[in-house]
Amino acid sequence: MTAWDDLLGTALVGTGRRPFDLAASGIPGAGRVTADSPEAAVLTAAALAAGHRRAGWTPPVWRGTPRQPAAPDDRPECTPAAAQLLELLLTKAIRLEVGTELLTGDWLAAARDTGRRPPYRLLPELLRFGTTTASARPLVRDVLGPRGAWLAGQNPAWSWAATVPPADVAERFATGTRAERVALLTDLRATAPGRARELIEETWADEPAATRAAFLDTLRTGLSGDDEPLLERALDDRAATVRAAATALLDHLPGSARARRMAERAQQLHQGRGAFDLPGEPDDAARRDGVTDHREPGLGRGASRLIQILAAAPLSAWDPDWIPEAGHDVLLGWTKAALRQRDQEWLTALARHQATPELIAALTPATAAEILGGSRKLDARFGALLAAAPGPWPAEFSTGIVGRLRTGKAEAVLRLAARAMAEHLHPAALAAVENWLLALGTEHKPTARTLRGIAHALTIRATIRQEFT
Repeated sequence: MTAWDDLLGTALVGTGRRPFDLAASGIPGAGRVTADSPEAAVLTAAALAAGHRRAGWTPPVWRGTPRQPAAPDDRPECTPAAAQLLELLLTKAIRLEVGTELLTGDWLAAARDTGRRPPYRLLPELLRFGTTTASARPLVRDVLGPRGAWLAGQNPAWSWAATVPPADVAERFATGTRAERVALLTDLRATAPGRARELIEETWADEPAATRAAFLDTLRTGLSGDDEPLLERALDDRAATVRAAATALLDHLPGSARARRMAERAQQLHQGRGAFDLPGEPDDAARRDGVTDHREPGLGRGASRLIQILAAAPLSAWDPDWIPEAGHDVLLGWTKAALRQRDQEWLTALARHQATPELIAALTPATAAEILGGSRKLDARFGALLAAAPGPWPAEFSTGIVGRLRTGKAEAVLRLAARAMAEHLHPAALAAVENWLLALGTEHKPTARTLRGIAHALTIRATIRQEFT
């Protein structure tokens, strides 16, 4: 029986039935301590024995292949103040009504643009942030550097940030789950779009429909005319989901053969300027190109088919000057086409005719500011448009919009657009926001809370610019 076994036996039956001599117990170090009672002697011996057992434990021998260390990172580290600010944002020690994700993105963008890196100690927090905030992953990847990418490779939850060696791409694609393969293709499309397309084509015939559709969707990243042959092939796919995915992507290629076919159909219906006849029942060729029986809300089948045709045809066939004469269905088709083709001339003309949040969001910041600056209304519709306006907003527009909302007592519009204002307002508008806040009475607590959040965001954004200048 070992000294440990003897000690356990005494502890189980009690010192009244089994006397315990600490000095003679055989426990290492027991002769150098004393105890006031038999019970204390047992507990003291247990403490000594437990420490000895743990200290004497021999860990198992790891027999894996040692990982290569991360490559060196030559970028200079950000300033201590910038590092502290990033830590506060990542740990949400700074609380903002508009959220901290946007400001974290600003920090990452500033670091990327100036070639600075975050401190190594914050790499795990950055990876956790990117894991929970998918929209921020491109920015996180941009600043991680080789050490962050190496660290991401040690945790499956961070695989989105790990760098896959070119030699391993084919094997990863062949053995991964659908989600892992889609993620791999999406990443590859950003750097080697042709290679990603080749991987899709190699296994296309053997993939189930859901996987084929998911693979096609990855082509949105870096979509170009080089992808057209695969998309044309997918128009003949037996699965409706795959055909729909192909037509959705071809809608963004106004120079494709399908776009020319749609333009020919539209020209046959064109009656001059903004007038079009409604198409009849689509033939097999039209159905292959994506003309379906889907009906737009409140419209008949003919008008819905016209919208589908116009939305897929190149806008170069028409003139923006015809917009005021066009009917609702024609305008809807042209709007869809402008949003898909990102044609700034058409987007601007359509937004001037009748602005929508989708159109405003697709404009350049200067054009959106010009259109919104000319609006005299401060209603909920204007609030939705302002919330959609892309940034950064020009200085004059920024200060002007704060003044208009204040004098117009448009607190409802302020709340609708608060997040956009916190993200896009020019720094020159900070004084106007603070003056409005100071002038508020105690009965305007919700408005004051919103303004404080905007002012706080502008102040933090100014600090970010200062630390990376």
